Amino acid sequence: MFFVLSPQVNADMFSWFTKTELELSPEVKGIVTLHGKPIAGAKIIRTLTYSDKRFIDATTTDEQGHFQLPVKVVKLRVSSMFDTAVTQSLDVEHKNELINIWTAGTTNTLNYDSIHKLLSDMKCELTSPEMRLEIPRATPQSPPLGVGSLCTFKHDKIILEKELWK
Repeated sequence: MFFVLSPQVNADMFSWFTKTELELSPEVKGIVTLHGKPIAGAKIIRTLTYSDKRFIDATTTDEQGHFQLPVKVVKLRVSSMFDTAVTQSLDVEHKNELINIWTAGTTNTLNYDSIHKLLSDMKCELTSPEMRLEIPRATPQSPPLGVGSLCTFKHDKIILEKELWK
């Protein structure tokens, strides 16, 4: 038996042998408040997944409730032949309580301009109700991405739709 494969098919079949740099999360900056007052010393936990790989890092809010997490880039084996589940989650640990402030998930990538803008300047009031947001993906013809968050954003004009999470 003899198979003839185009160079592209051949490259796709064997692409899993090489590692590719992927951005799993942009830089994240924000402020955490409770009843309108900044929370100092709250732990911000970022959990990122790509397929079965999990990456967790954390930071702590300063005296004014501000926090910052760096861009997260990893080298992974990636195949263009299969869809891969990708998730981002941000949680605040305060007084032995864990509160989710951001959740996004889809297949293959979450490296969208809309996510970069929203995560660049967030204000997270822990008593706010969780909202379901629809934000743009990479191209206008792509369906919007659903995100869960209780935060407000400096760049909220890019949000296509907002409703209470039910």
